[in-house]
Amino acid sequence: MSGNIHGISWFPNFPDKFVSWGQEINLYEVRSKEDLTQKSRLTNIPGNYLSNETRYQYARCVATSYHSDQPIIAVGLADGKIGICNFRDTYDSSWEYTPRQQRMCTCLAWNELDANILAIGHDRHRSDSCITIWDIEHGVPKETSNFFGLAEAANSLCWDHNHRMLIAGMSQKLIKLFDLRQSNTTCQSIQTKTVQGLSVAPNGNYLCSYVDSLIMLWDLRAIERPLRQIQSSRNHMQISWCPTRTSLLSSLQRDSPYITLYDIRSVDNESCREVYHVKRQISPFPAKYQHSGKFAAVNWLSWHPRDFERALLLADALNILDFRLPASLHTAYSNRSKLPLLMQRPLYAPAAVASSTISQQPTTSSCSTNSASSSLNEYNVGSSLSFDFLERELFEEDLLEETRQRALQDYGIKPDNKRFAEQHLSPYLRNVWATLNNVHSEDRLTGLKATLGINLGHTSEALMASSRIESQLLQWPDGINNSNKLISYRSEQRDLALQLCGWSFEHELDRFIDELYANKEFSRAAMICVFHLKVLAACNILSRAADKMRDPSMYRITAIALSSFNADRCSSTWRNQRSSANMQIQDPHLRAIFSFLTMEADNFDAVLREEGVSLADRVAFACKYLSETKLTEYVKQRIQRAIECGDLNGLLLTGESLDGVNILQAYMDASFDVQTVALVAINYFRNEHFADNRIQYWISSYLDYLNSWGLWEKRAELDIKIENIRASTRSARTVYLSCNFCGKSVSNALLDEPRPRSTSTSTNRLSSCPSCRKPLPRCSLCLMHMGTMINTTASEKTSTELQGSWQMKPFSKWFSWCQTCRHGGHTEHIVQWFKQNSECPVSSCNCRCFDLDGTKPNALRDIS
Repeated sequence: MSGNIHGISWFPNFPDKFVSWGQEINLYEVRSKEDLTQKSRLTNIPGNYLSNETRYQYARCVATSYHSDQPIIAVGLADGKIGICNFRDTYDSSWEYTPRQQRMCTCLAWNELDANILAIGHDRHRSDSCITIWDIEHGVPKETSNFFGLAEAANSLCWDHNHRMLIAGMSQKLIKLFDLRQSNTTCQSIQTKTVQGLSVAPNGNYLCSYVDSLIMLWDLRAIERPLRQIQSSRNHMQISWCPTRTSLLSSLQRDSPYITLYDIRSVDNESCREVYHVKRQISPFPAKYQHSGKFAAVNWLSWHPRDFERALLLADALNILDFRLPASLHTAYSNRSKLPLLMQRPLYAPAAVASSTISQQPTTSSCSTNSASSSLNEYNVGSSLSFDFLERELFEEDLLEETRQRALQDYGIKPDNKRFAEQHLSPYLRNVWATLNNVHSEDRLTGLKATLGINLGHTSEALMASSRIESQLLQWPDGINNSNKLISYRSEQRDLALQLCGWSFEHELDRFIDELYANKEFSRAAMICVFHLKVLAACNILSRAADKMRDPSMYRITAIALSSFNADRCSSTWRNQRSSANMQIQDPHLRAIFSFLTMEADNFDAVLREEGVSLADRVAFACKYLSETKLTEYVKQRIQRAIECGDLNGLLLTGESLDGVNILQAYMDASFDVQTVALVAINYFRNEHFADNRIQYWISSYLDYLNSWGLWEKRAELDIKIENIRASTRSARTVYLSCNFCGKSVSNALLDEPRPRSTSTSTNRLSSCPSCRKPLPRCSLCLMHMGTMINTTASEKTSTELQGSWQMKPFSKWFSWCQTCRHGGHTEHIVQWFKQNSECPVSSCNCRCFDLDGTKPNALRDIS
């Protein structure tokens, strides 16, 4: 493979083969990850190079066919020539077509129902057709019935999945539907500029088209008008539907490293024209590469025809990646009832097989977070016919309902440990919030990395963190014959780090141990006692704890073992027994005790790698017993491990930093808990890190969830916190009313009144634009112009004029309007109307404005 790659595509009926094109056209076969018989020619995925096509170079467009006997592609060139290739040495001249007038080939599309039918699109020529239908079995097309679009240009092509109907985007302004089921072809035209790309949903009901940053959704059963418009901030390069999930539309945007996903659903059933969509952006690259510059943008995407949510990606026109969507929950709530989890069974998997596979799949977790992170940290490439099913828990638990219940309990709005203890949180999340509360001080989340002065260079913070480190040779307690030296390290920064990890100073150790015992953390209290060489105190704690336990055997045996630990630790007896016993000991704190007592030559790896012990305890242990070099290395390793696993406990080390944002990203990729990452960012991240695009996207997504659930007060509380964080100055007015005719501000012009006017002049100004004097919109019910004083007594008029003209009118006189149909009127009129009706008051409009709002009719109160 040499040179840049322009595109890639799977073969629909050869699920283990794909083709890439650019300067060369190459055929590859993906092999299983366990097959190491041959070195892969591709860097990021295991694949065998099979063949290439040398006749056609610099292909303009390529389309893979639906033939089941051999892999066949169609190649379109810049001079308009079309070639059919089957990657064999034989050459067939009948498999080449050249148009009468030389011009660029713009698009190709194979028919799914008849694999020999190819639709060809060319650029415009005044004396030639732009669309050609070619049946490759019957030679080069010559009949006039195979040519369409004289003196037009074909921008995009696709076929209807259910009928022999060709859909074409033409001349930058039309979508045409050519019905080829009969000899006399009929054509239906829809005027729209969204013709740069077309894609039909797997169920055959919906069509998507796009131009620049606008996506339009159409219903092929009634295509006269679009169902929905979706506006993006960037221009689109490619849209495509996922073939194994009928509702999932993907989009690649220009110069973006993210895949944008739209889960498009009907409100009631597939025959309903009222649809909604849930938008989400994901990065297909592992978190450790997101700021390394290794992958800058995604240029092409090709969904696998059968494997569930699997796709080939082209990154930076050089790297081909095999990517599988994580176990995602694209969810939303309607205002009347909760919509189901937007999760579907694969289209190609029988229900019985799927259910049996799910029931047999074990659940494992290598980190403190969900094990779904492996789908992003590694590109899992198995056999093309294999199936990676979702974990069983995702089908049994409604994670979205849990998120909603947490929001109702003010989760994360005022973080304190007592409040979290009352909420239904997992021990993992409760421990994360407790750690963050402990580290957060003086409105900063200062991580231990900065506290200890690691990688700070010669900055002022480094000088502050470079106080003298004192080392002390500790004496083992009486009764323990130890031939190894145990050195303890202390400094001002290490003492502060111990405090941030939740440990107490030496003179307060007894009180700290009593608190742990009172909280029934018996084994942790014993472990910390042993780490401070108070072995007898640890034995007493375990003995007392055994009296309170239903199964005291493990604590009893540990207490006996500690009390009899008086042999020379140079002998291998204890170490051998400890290695065997660790397989049986369930409590990680007890395992850490024996690992510490049987360590050799200052090698504390067994303690530091004990994942069952909290990261705070392990880092505190490292601050006490590791030298400066080893401590620095250990902190760096734990930060990298936290980023790879998405372990939020790693924020203890990173604090508010770019590494901290990467940990949040990895946790989000693994768990899809946008609520937690958004609330952590709102509570603990400030300054430039809070302005990170990822953090802003998480916060926006969570606020959208609150809006969809009608939790307006919760949303308002978060908005207040967010506004207090943002340091950027804002103008006094950011939202204003503009005139439909001239586009200038109506409200700002009235506020900038240079001199007082008479009452009659002000009244005239209220009902017309101050700039162009054109009338303002009318109320849909009373037909009075916006701004007209309605039902106002003389005293109210006088009061209003004294208070500063129309902007001080009561809320009932304000204008409000529907965000869908844009019709509206005075607020009190609209409220009275919707107490009895749900449709728009404009007679020619069928919009159900009231159904789009979550407020119930009987909850409407009189605001006049």
